[in-house]
Amino acid sequence: MTHTIEFQQLPSAWLGFLRAATARGNGLRSGESIPRIVARCRGVVADATALRKYRSLCGFRIDGKLPPSYPHVLAAPLHLQLLTHKAFPFKLLGAVHVRNAVTQHRAIAANEVLDIEVSVEGHRDVDAGIEFDLVTRITDTSGQVPWESTSTNLIRRSSGGGKKKGEWTPPDWSAYRQVESWTVPEDIGRRYGLVAGDVNPIHMHTVAARPFGFKRAIAHGMFSYARCAARLMPTDVEAMTLTVSFKRPVFLPSRVELLAREDGDGREYLLTNAARDQVYLEGRIDFAKAGTTSPSADAPAAAVKKTPVRKAAAKKAAGKKAGAKKVSAKKASTKKASAKQATARKAAAKKATAKKAAVKKSAE
Repeated sequence: MTHTIEFQQLPSAWLGFLRAATARGNGLRSGESIPRIVARCRGVVADATALRKYRSLCGFRIDGKLPPSYPHVLAAPLHLQLLTHKAFPFKLLGAVHVRNAVTQHRAIAANEVLDIEVSVEGHRDVDAGIEFDLVTRITDTSGQVPWESTSTNLIRRSSGGGKKKGEWTPPDWSAYRQVESWTVPEDIGRRYGLVAGDVNPIHMHTVAARPFGFKRAIAHGMFSYARCAARLMPTDVEAMTLTVSFKRPVFLPSRVELLAREDGDGREYLLTNAARDQVYLEGRIDFAKAGTTSPSADAPAAAVKKTPVRKAAAKKAAGKKAGAKKVSAKKASTKKASAKQATARKAAAKKATAKKAAVKKSAE
């Protein structure tokens, strides 16, 4: 069953968080999964004042276009509607944003009229708990999809049954160059929260964050991500894929460093602390090839390019597959050789029997 909600204008994010604070999720019973829930709003135009504040706070230049992270902000009130819907089985305030992937097929004009659709359906069991995806699609007036994203969230296990983290292996620091360092101020959670409409208590103040298990308030992961993207985005590329994994919370205030390295397809980056003994997030910006076109609204969601972690896992899996194939081929070859030897032995035995019979007949 699909639960669909239609809006003529974007709902209030403030009321959404009020609902989130009072929502009581019942969880999932054995064999159950998150049902399909869809929310839509048509004719959305970014508020010029809010957009200007967002650009200023995150470091994006004024170019008449939406920053590639901004449609997520536009869609946030609809995300809240999904996650506080009576059919959604978990409490929103217990969810942790772990990954985000954006595909921008073309830049969106700041004053463009857009339709927004967000959806959630199904889940995955992982060591730490339950993961689910929020899928967002932006459609323009011609029916094309210039922007789409997948936000992966985690509901942690209350029993603490997940695997314990092993010893941390730092990346090869020599492969990265330092791009910039800055201090994340104590009030950034409140400032970004008011601009982006994300007033989750863990970002607002230390006193509000402590009941949720944090020693201090933490920065929004999407703020840190936007700050990195603003610094690393090229000025001459409009189509791109941005992926990010949120590793650790940035406690407020903190001093952070942005490190990056480049290859032929894009830029890979890390946000670390000054001592470089913690990585807060790792991400990548891939630049689309010339001639890329936007899919239509009824086309399937874009395949997201693998992050460095997923690339390594894919490479390992491919290696295992190749190894298995090699072993299988070796077994087949051995089996073939054995069959050949058996045939030769049978032929030799038959020849020997015939020779013996011939000798016996001659003797008679």
